[in-house]
Formats: sequence, C-alpha cells, structure tokens
Amino acid sequence: MDPIKCETCISWGYVDLLEIFFKANSLDITCELRSQGSRNLITLYYEEDSDTAYSITFLSTKHLGFENMLCDYLVKCGIPSALISIGRTPIKRDMNKLEKDWQEHKKKIGIT
Repeated sequence: MDPIKCETCISWGYVDLLEIFFKANSLDITCELRSQGSRNLITLYYEEDSDTAYSITFLSTKHLGFENMLCDYLVKCGIPSALISIGRTPIKRDMNKLEKDWQEHKKKIGIT
C-alpha cells in the first residue's frame, strides 16, 4: 500500500517544530523536503488505514483541515503567519550583550 502524500505550503525551516507536534500527538508522519521554485517546502507522508490516518482525520475535522491545524500550531509557537510559507527570519544577536548577560547570570548563581 502506498503512503498518503500531503504537499504543504509550510517552509522546510519549520520541520523541527512539526516533528515535535507529530511526536506529541503520536503521529507516525515522515517529512520530506520539496523544492518549489526558490522555496523549500514540506511534504508529509503517512500510511493509509493506520492510527495516524484516523487521528489526522479527526484532527482535520476538528481544526477545519490538516494543514490549517499545522499552520495554527506554528502561529501558537510564535511564527508570524506571513512567514509560514517563506521560512525563518534571521535573528540578529548582539554578542556583547549576550556576554554581559552571561557574566551577570554567572555572578547571580555563584560562578566566578
């Protein structure tokens, strides 16, 4: 039996968050990278007639669609909805501030 293939509009940059969701909900889903133009998106695979398929059906009904549910989850994780199909944005870090914060934290916990 061939697995069910679900091509999402979700960027590959969020595959780690989706895998956490799948594990937490006991879903046996495999994620695969799919290139579409300049974007890298996620394709999901799961077995037909499995507990995962039945769970996805239930969750999809409850959340008005499987992909909609995954997008809602990403939004709840703090991902802006406009970036779900594009990917993560780089986070600029001030290394001097990080070092200062680390030194203050070390003093607070008694490490010198």
